[in-house]
Amino acid sequence: MISVDEAYAHCEKVAKSHYENFPVASVLVPHKMRKHLFAIYAFSRLADDIADEPWTTNDQARLDALNLLELKLQGVVNVSEDQVFIALHDTIATARLPLDLFLRLLAAFRSDVNFVAPTTWEHLLAYCSNSANPVGELFLRLDYAGDEPPAEAIEASNAICTALQITNFLQDLGIDLARGRAYLPLDDAEVIRRTRALFDQGASVVGYARSWRIRLELRAIIAGGRIMLWKCERRKDRLSRPIIPAR
Repeated sequence: MISVDEAYAHCEKVAKSHYENFPVASVLVPHKMRKHLFAIYAFSRLADDIADEPWTTNDQARLDALNLLELKLQGVVNVSEDQVFIALHDTIATARLPLDLFLRLLAAFRSDVNFVAPTTWEHLLAYCSNSANPVGELFLRLDYAGDEPPAEAIEASNAICTALQITNFLQDLGIDLARGRAYLPLDDAEVIRRTRALFDQGASVVGYARSWRIRLELRAIIAGGRIMLWKCERRKDRLSRPIIPAR
């Protein structure tokens, strides 16, 4: 029988054993939030690994695996021996997190399996609304400890998360292109301009955080994203890729 504490410890090990472009739960994050972030990360890592490993299996097998994750998420399948979902279900119940946010993440992973390159900026934003924005809202909701965050806070969080996701696409452009994924429908300069505007638009999210530690964490995340965007702008090794006219 796997205990909840053992399940959370497993999720923490998963989080600390993978390199990410951002800290999963830095020392600034209040201790009571950390285990919940580790559980959310472990779930996302599991789904991401399924979606991003096309060389290990066929598309249908990957979609079937993501569908199984959804059944586990909804409690349709027994997860008594699954450490990730034992922890995740406890996090969802304790923090009163909407299941829809996790379903949107799974929708983004499915779209990676059946990848269709965004053809407009709006298409890219729609992708980010599932792939990135739920993570920020979950973080915000953990800070609010079950209370409903203001709509303006969620809107600002969405802008920051989308900006971070697009910055990551710029950073990993070569890796994504090698996988046959061209996420960016505009030229780099225009993408950078619009992404910088998203950072500006969402900066107010810091003021909505309840914990001073979370305010510091958000400032650090936003500053790190802006610095990475600046580095992408200064990068000399521009990669050639098909560009669709800006819309």
